[in-house]
Amino acid sequence: MEVNILLFDDFDSMDAFGAAEIFGRAPEHFHINYLSLTGNIVNSMQGIKVWTELLEPDEVHGILVIPGGRGARRILYQDSESLSVIKKAVERSGVCMMVANGSAIPAQTGILFRRKIADCRVDANWKRMFTAGVSIVKGAGWVADGKFYSSSSTMTGIALALSLVADYADYDVACRIAEQIGYKWDAEDESFYQ
Repeated sequence: MEVNILLFDDFDSMDAFGAAEIFGRAPEHFHINYLSLTGNIVNSMQGIKVWTELLEPDEVHGILVIPGGRGARRILYQDSESLSVIKKAVERSGVCMMVANGSAIPAQTGILFRRKIADCRVDANWKRMFTAGVSIVKGAGWVADGKFYSSSSTMTGIALALSLVADYADYDVACRIAEQIGYKWDAEDESFYQ
């Protein structure tokens, strides 16, 4: 299955690479692509430079990962054409995984209207501006609503990625990955809403 990680300047490294670490440990099941709106080098908030391919919405299949970070705010203020490209990619994806404030990007396109997302740690004004019409589930580590999966933070994003591995590959593979990285993952954890 394809895992398409959408990157933008000032993305949070752990939001993107936490998911990449999980999916990348099962190469027999997942292939990772790093995409951006420009198809150039993208810089994370922490200074990591990543060479990306151009996001072509019609070519997005499988999982689309949208990380959070300071740069998410910039994307929200970009022209409507950029948001339209992202919306098409989200629509084409089989699963849309949003980490922390990355969920505000699809919310701004209107695609999450009347959907549920995990409450991420951002100020109330941010939520009013970018998640109007979206139901925020307080206290949930991650939330699944149809093909839309959102996490409240980077660490719950890792738990979410493990759950996606269990659902789309194999439960035992997810357990093996959690053990390999030293992550205490409880698949029965009720910190999510479905």
